[in-house]
Amino acid sequence: MPNRHVKHERHGRLDLKKADLGIPGGAELLERLLADRRLPVSTRGVTCAEICETLGFEEPMYLYRRLGRVVASHTRSTAEDRHYGAGESDQHKAYKARAVRAAEEGGHSAVQERPSRDRKIRSDVLIRGADGLLLGFESQLSKVNPRDIAARDAAAQRAGVEDAWQTDSRALAKESVVPWLRTDRQPLELIMKRDSPLPFRGGIRRIDLIRCDERHPGPCPKRRTGKCGGWHPSTRPAERPFDDFIRDAASGLYVRAKVKVKRLAFECWTPTADYDAYLDATAREAPPEVSSQRHARRVMGDGDPTCRVRRPGFDDAVPLAHIPPPWSAPAPRVRSSSLYRGQCGAGVTPCGAPARLYACGWRCDTHKPGATT
Repeated sequence: MPNRHVKHERHGRLDLKKADLGIPGGAELLERLLADRRLPVSTRGVTCAEICETLGFEEPMYLYRRLGRVVASHTRSTAEDRHYGAGESDQHKAYKARAVRAAEEGGHSAVQERPSRDRKIRSDVLIRGADGLLLGFESQLSKVNPRDIAARDAAAQRAGVEDAWQTDSRALAKESVVPWLRTDRQPLELIMKRDSPLPFRGGIRRIDLIRCDERHPGPCPKRRTGKCGGWHPSTRPAERPFDDFIRDAASGLYVRAKVKVKRLAFECWTPTADYDAYLDATAREAPPEVSSQRHARRVMGDGDPTCRVRRPGFDDAVPLAHIPPPWSAPAPRVRSSSLYRGQCGAGVTPCGAPARLYACGWRCDTHKPGATT
C-alpha cells in the first residue's frame, strides 16, 4: 500500500509527495534524512504515519530515493505485513478464498499468503497439486508497475512455482509481461457465491495443428512457398470456469505454455494434451522467445509501494515453506506426453490404440475426425 505520510519527532507529519515535505524548510530536512545513513534507524526520529499508526504501532522508518521518488522503508517485515494486508480489497480477499476452496475441493492443499523463508516469494494462494506441482494463484485488481509483476513472476519460477495471474482490468491484461487470466468485473456477492461460473475470458487458448500438405490452403507459412509436409500450429481463445481451471491446473491438466504461430510468439494457458501435441510437432525447433514489455523503462506510478522492506541479496534457489499434504484423496495423476505420442487420446480414459496426429490431437482410425461409429 502506498505510504504517503511519515511522522518526524520534531517536525510532525511529513508529506513524501511534496518536495518540501509540506513544512517550512522541508527541502533541507529531506536532504538530511536521505544522507543520514550511518545512524541506527531507530534514532533518526521518523516513524510510520499510516497503517502502523492507525493500528497503534510506533514503527521506525528511513527514507531513500527510488527512480527519482522518495520512498519510506520499514526495518521489520512484520511492519510491512500490516500495509500489505490493509491494502487488499474485499474482492481480492474473495478471489483468494475462492481459489483455496476450489483447490481443496479438487483434493489439493492450499494456503494463503505463504512466503518463502527469505520472504522474497509470497503467493496470494500457494497450491500443492499432483506429483508435487506448485501452483501459485496471484490476483491483481489494482494498478501496478508491469516491471514489478515481471520480477515477481521470474522469482516464483526460480523457486519452482508456476504462477497463474488473474485480473479484472482490461488495461492491465494488455500488458504482456505474464499471460493474464482475465475475468469480468464482478460484485463481491457473485465472487463469493459458490455456484457462480465466473469464467476466464482471456489467457486460455486451445492449440490446433494443421498439416501442411495439398489440403492446406495457401503456401507454407514458414517457407512462404510450396508445402513442407509438417504440422503448423494455430490457436483459438477458450473460456474456462474459475473453479474448474484452478483444479485442472493443480492436477497438471492445464499448463503455462510458450507457443509460436508463424512469426508471433506468446505465452498462454492451454490444455496439457494440446501442448504435448504441439511439442511433438515442433520437436526440432528451438523454444520460442516471447517478446514482452518487461524490459521497458517505466517511472514509478501511484500504485507502486512506497512502504517496503529493503533486503540484502538472495540466492536464486529459494526454499519454500512447507505445505502439508492434502487430507482428501490424492489428485489425479498428471498424464505425460508419452500417453499422447502415437497413441489415441480420445475419451475420458484414453483409448491408447495406435494413432496419427490430427488437428484435434492423436486419434486412431475409429476416433479420427469424420469417422462414423
